[in-house]
Amino acid sequence: MHKKNRTADWGVIFDLDGTMVSNTSYHRQAWFDLCQRYQIPMNMDLYHQKVHARSNDKIVPNLFGPDVDRAFIDKIELEKETLYRQTYGPVMKPTAGALALLEALAKENIPCAAATNSPKDNVDFILDGLKIRPRFKSIVCRDLVKVGKPDPEMLFLAAAGLNLSPQRCVLFEDSASGFKAARAAGMPCIAITAGADPGELKEADGAAAVCEDFTQITVSALAAIVTENAHTPQLPKP
Repeated sequence: MHKKNRTADWGVIFDLDGTMVSNTSYHRQAWFDLCQRYQIPMNMDLYHQKVHARSNDKIVPNLFGPDVDRAFIDKIELEKETLYRQTYGPVMKPTAGALALLEALAKENIPCAAATNSPKDNVDFILDGLKIRPRFKSIVCRDLVKVGKPDPEMLFLAAAGLNLSPQRCVLFEDSASGFKAARAAGMPCIAITAGADPGELKEADGAAAVCEDFTQITVSALAAIVTENAHTPQLPKP
């Protein structure tokens, strides 16, 4: 086999919401609309306390009370995600440079994964809407793990799907939960700010880079980040 056909010994993991697409405001509006439907108080402070950067299985009890059962959580999730997809679908577009970077990685046989706190239907919505599903060897959504980010389980599973250690992958993220998960996994992380909440970026300290979008990111720069991380002693995580 020629060297150029061999899969590289490092990989890239992409968060989706807020990273590959700038859809945060559409998710937020869907929660506001749903809360209005159920006469639940909601403002920006409450949104950040109870909703932002959390998975739906955490959000619904935060809004409706801790005693809700799984069937009710599923019902509310379906309502909210339907509202979101109805509004975002017609205007969906990738973050600048994202598709070009995926193509460049494919040309160099760099394996890619997606790791997101979103439910499977939303993951399918983005991957198929942007026609990028074939670019991902490993796809990990909230449905596949016991605990979402900031727990690192999702990143471990995504890296395993690429047959790589977490330290041999670089993560693109926009949220505090993602930055925390990367640190816990010993995975280098690049913060993408185009769709990020400014408050979330406070947790990006220690990121390998902070970029508005993907337009200035090169395969060689990513390789250098992975190499540097591999030579950095990994301290025990608290």
